[in-house]
Amino acid sequence: MSENNADETAPPPAADDVTAAVENLELSPNGSTDFPNQPFLAEMHQKRSETHSKLRAYEAKRRTAYESKLQSSSLYWRAFRTLMHDSLLETQKADALLRGWTHASEVYEMNMRSVGEWCIDEKGVPVTDAKKKKKIFDAQEASAAVGGIGGGDGAKTFLAAAGYTTEEKCGSMIKSLSNSASNVANQYSDMIKTMNGEVLPELSSLLEQLKSEVVVMEKLGDSIMHELEMAEEEVRSAWLLYYNKAMDFCGSSPSDIKTKQAGARVGAPVDPNAVVLGCTDVWVDEMRYRMAVAFLSSIWEKCSSELSKLFLSMKDAECNRRNRIKELLIKATQRQERLWLGLPGAVNPILKDLIEWPMERKVVEDDVQSSIRARAQSIQRDEAEHKKADDSTVKAAGLTGVNLKDGNFELSSPLVSELMSKAKVIEKRGTGLMSTWKVTLAIVTEDSFLQIFDLPSSCKLHPGSAPEVAFQNLIPPVVVPSLEGIKGGVKIPSAKSWFDNLAPTESFVLSNCTVSIKDAAAKDPNTFELVEALSGKMMARTRKMQFRAVTREEAMDFVEALKKSK
Repeated sequence: MSENNADETAPPPAADDVTAAVENLELSPNGSTDFPNQPFLAEMHQKRSETHSKLRAYEAKRRTAYESKLQSSSLYWRAFRTLMHDSLLETQKADALLRGWTHASEVYEMNMRSVGEWCIDEKGVPVTDAKKKKKIFDAQEASAAVGGIGGGDGAKTFLAAAGYTTEEKCGSMIKSLSNSASNVANQYSDMIKTMNGEVLPELSSLLEQLKSEVVVMEKLGDSIMHELEMAEEEVRSAWLLYYNKAMDFCGSSPSDIKTKQAGARVGAPVDPNAVVLGCTDVWVDEMRYRMAVAFLSSIWEKCSSELSKLFLSMKDAECNRRNRIKELLIKATQRQERLWLGLPGAVNPILKDLIEWPMERKVVEDDVQSSIRARAQSIQRDEAEHKKADDSTVKAAGLTGVNLKDGNFELSSPLVSELMSKAKVIEKRGTGLMSTWKVTLAIVTEDSFLQIFDLPSSCKLHPGSAPEVAFQNLIPPVVVPSLEGIKGGVKIPSAKSWFDNLAPTESFVLSNCTVSIKDAAAKDPNTFELVEALSGKMMARTRKMQFRAVTREEAMDFVEALKKSK
């Protein structure tokens, strides 16, 4: 761009030429060389350049730091979820194992009892069916009545088996063997009663409780991670809106910028029916970006607290689960040991391992932590193998080529933004017959806009209150998923609803407005009126709004700010 006749010779950048817009905003810190003989535009350009450069650096640093935190939390949570599922699977396996073990014992007990009762068919298979056993008992009675083998025809099928009880040659050896089978059946019956009465119900209850806890914890953890991701998405969306608006503004030629501000300067002739086109207010989008960052910070703080409580709750549940499973397995194994006293080699190693299983809380917590870390590393490796080469590249508008160190500052309130000129809590009233005075927050921006924010009905502020206090009343409390809320079915509001009151109720383009204040001798000397020229298809239209300050001095001060910002 040449220094002479820059406004006339330099063509405006194309709408999609972001590079030219960035250079226009960021490579001209002095402003004076781009706007010769236009000190106001030069000063405005310089301020915008400094503010925009700081915000770019801040967003680049914030995004880099937050992506690392979010990825770490997401990785930890996914590892956490796999641990919960494996804990549930382990409990299900323990439950299935002991139930299968008990069922096998029941089958063995019935067969051994049938052997002890001589309910055995010709093939030597124990008979456990009640009707068939009755037939055998009847055959045994018939055999005893006739003095041995060869009883009635109805008992032919089982006479051989039934006759064994009366064979003298078998003697006491056979009877003792038969009695031992009954004794074994009785021992199994006692063991089965213990399993069905003391072990299996508690294990089933533990399993159902764990299933419920896993569902709740998964729902809570997923909700928290979703909130963090949505909050980050809001910040990125707000940044893109601000960046595009800033680029659109600074991408305009000096003559276009001058035209936008035309009629908005003190002393310039104003045609109330003339409409200045292309007016835009960067502050509104900058304000939304700043508040999106504030919302994300609040969400992150609260969600981190909830995640910490969730992880602690899970560790407690895991410690309790392992302790309870240990107790139940020891009880079942000890009962089996009593049953299998003749087979100590099959029981003692298991019992020894169970007893020596360390259950100190510190040891269990370290084991859980190590397991989560190992799972996280495994997930990370798996994702790295399937990740595309360009997936890790951060693509965001205006965030490339910035110095992250320049973003090392705290993002302050929108009310201290250099894109804002004046903020005041005053009263407004429309021109309708039924219109009444309402307390509102009025903000004059550097882009020659008057932004009106209606305060919530719950707000008890009055004219003259601090603007920062009024602005805080536009911000609802931050609500994040919690364990109590998930259990109580509390619906978590969307992150988008947090910004509902941060959108201006009304906006006035000051370049298209005339402002007048009543005389000092009038009835309401602290009242002033704003008239905005609006474009129409058939004819020109206007919009009027009355405002009232606490004192005439405050009214005149605000009117002066409106005129200067035009």
